[in-house]
Amino acid sequence: MPASVKRLRRTPEEARRLILDTAQELIARNGPEGLRLQEIAAAAGISHPLILHHFGSREGLVRALVQEAVAELRDKLIAAMGSAESSLEQEFDQVFDAYRDGLAQRLAWLATIDPSGDTVGPATIMRDIADSLHARRTAAAPAGAAPDRADTEMLVHLIAVAAFGDAIVGRRLWRSAELPATDDTDRRFRAWLAALIRDFWTRR
Repeated sequence: MPASVKRLRRTPEEARRLILDTAQELIARNGPEGLRLQEIAAAAGISHPLILHHFGSREGLVRALVQEAVAELRDKLIAAMGSAESSLEQEFDQVFDAYRDGLAQRLAWLATIDPSGDTVGPATIMRDIADSLHARRTAAAPAGAAPDRADTEMLVHLIAVAAFGDAIVGRRLWRSAELPATDDTDRRFRAWLAALIRDFWTRR
């Protein structure tokens, strides 16, 4: 008689983590079309019903994936904006880098699955970043010259959109403009944008 195969037992947390990690790998490799429960189950070496047990449905898995991506981005951006000793240029580098390594692509792909963003619920990521940045603007302002909160919110939106778009298509756009798609070009753009923001900041 063949020896019985010992079944691998995982805690619920370990099983959930395995499913999420496998789904992220498939999305990174194949885009949104990689998010098929049967393929995730096969790649993870688990059963399809186990995914449904932990997430309820494909939509439940998408919700969890989006929440993870948003939380990862929030942590990176808060860290980038959190050091009072960092220069504006250093913070820009950290913000732009936060979207790299596939995170921007993952957010974009997940947005195609969940275009309304309703599965995540009310997100406060940009509000948290605006709170942090506005506190620094207020502390640096001359006495009696409080900065406009709306300006801070628009700055945060501009920087986030620029960093997100740069991570997705930045180098493709440089090439289409017949400019070198290199690290040096990336640095020059970040420095230029930081100088633009600094000039606006000091004038307001």
